[in-house]
Amino acid sequence: MNRKNRTGWMRALCAAAAAGLALAAAGCGSSSDDGDTPAVVVGKVFVTTTDFSTGGYATVDLDTATAWVAPDTSETADIVSSDNAVASYGGRVYVINRSAGNITVLDGADLTTAVTQFSTGDGSNPHAMAFASGDKAYVSLYGEDYLLIANPADGTELGRVDLSAFADDDGIPEASPMVIVGGKLFVAVQRLDRDAWFAPTGASYLVVIDTATGEVVDADPSTPDVADPIMLTGTNPQFMHYDATTGKIVVSETGNWGSQDGGLETVDPATYAAEGFFVTETVLGGDVGDFTLAGTDRVYAVVTDASWQNDVVVADRDADTWTRTGALGLSGAYIPSLGNSGLGHLLVPDRSTDAPGVRVYDLATGGEVTTGPIDVGLPPNAFAFL
Repeated sequence: MNRKNRTGWMRALCAAAAAGLALAAAGCGSSSDDGDTPAVVVGKVFVTTTDFSTGGYATVDLDTATAWVAPDTSETADIVSSDNAVASYGGRVYVINRSAGNITVLDGADLTTAVTQFSTGDGSNPHAMAFASGDKAYVSLYGEDYLLIANPADGTELGRVDLSAFADDDGIPEASPMVIVGGKLFVAVQRLDRDAWFAPTGASYLVVIDTATGEVVDADPSTPDVADPIMLTGTNPQFMHYDATTGKIVVSETGNWGSQDGGLETVDPATYAAEGFFVTETVLGGDVGDFTLAGTDRVYAVVTDASWQNDVVVADRDADTWTRTGALGLSGAYIPSLGNSGLGHLLVPDRSTDAPGVRVYDLATGGEVTTGPIDVGLPPNAFAFL
């Protein structure tokens, strides 16, 4: 395992170890459907799973709260690695195998066999994908100083975007989450010190790229000789989502782990203005991870507290003031991501050692829809919606 590009992996191990997880033994649940191919996949949730030793995948039907777990066969053996993320576009699923340096493509109508799998390069550590179209996608590479532009159907390389100008002294910018808004790609550049446990080295950025030309956009025309990025208020941006209701990009900025120096910030994609934290880690009560917005006055955010326990915190807005108003009360186990179905469901990967699985909550009320975690085989890690 290559330490120099494993910050997400290390964070997971640290949080899990501090919470007392038995990683190698976690999540040995049984298949809900004995490995039969699901009759209908469209409209279901695709879930990648991992016990940090091996990976798997499943689908969850939100109407019935049941899961289909992929059988362990030669066809599925290499689809998902132990270190994974996932994206979806146009009825296809793209499993991002980070440490393995490849992307597996699945057709949503048949998840038992990979359409193709393509390499992003040894040690490249692909982190996220953003789709300009069905035949053009951007892949952020945590171990390289460029973005890969590829045809997501077959992995053909279409080009690269040089990010070396935005790196810190180690030469790697640590590009991770991305969103496309109005023909512009916004890529979060963390700029971490690989020789100091991936601590922030200074400012973190959003680099803006024109998806039509592949050129970096100058976010500050007052300095015409430099293609300026957007400078974020905090550092170490971990997650990023576009909020269509407000027309803003929302960025989760963790800062230094163990210090409440981050928060959730809005960025205007039209003016390229970073607008400051609307809710801080001090309010949330710990290091912020992934998040989901519920309208304009509520946010659910993964928070790691001082004892490395994880929970999903609820914060509500009254006028211009945000206040932590509750938490879902989960086990404290590491929560790597959240899922928003777009249909009023909040999905949480419960990675507890007792009964790992997917929990489903009502986004408006925070009440749990499921009576317990839905078993998806190994502990759940990431979600994609078909």
